[in-house]
Amino acid sequence: MEICTDYLNYDNSYKSNYIKNNSLIKIGNPSIETLYQNIMNDVDIVLTELCVSPKKNGFRYWKDAVFIVLLNDKSQIQICKEVYPVIAKKYGKSPMSVERAMRACFESVMYSIAKKEQTLITSFMKSSLLFPHNSELLCRITELISSHNFQREKQNSAYYAYQI
Repeated sequence: MEICTDYLNYDNSYKSNYIKNNSLIKIGNPSIETLYQNIMNDVDIVLTELCVSPKKNGFRYWKDAVFIVLLNDKSQIQICKEVYPVIAKKYGKSPMSVERAMRACFESVMYSIAKKEQTLITSFMKSSLLFPHNSELLCRITELISSHNFQREKQNSAYYAYQI
């Protein structure tokens, strides 16, 4: 996957919104390592808030999937043809096993989300978790972490404590 280093030329993409809302624009063109670390921390915050266990295989796959979608320059990405194969190759698995592991992460979450206290993350993700589809969840998580509200909430609350 070729990653372009000219991040700021893509208006209204997840990537440009993420960089702008995360105040990374102040440091010029952020490096891939900086973006990767920030995105992984944000995905950790979201998945932890949704009670997804880090011990599940799919947890790592979700982090990689959000990173791939966030840095992709296309307006739409085909999860089965573009995301699963990249992750499967990275971990030496089949694309089907990656899909199943990612789906399994949210099977227990959809039952516990109704009992959880309403936060920005749970209220944003609630409708997607009723009947989870990986593509919809991936889109919602990516939208959430690239939003201004999430970045502001992260800096002003206990979410900040989750960061590594």
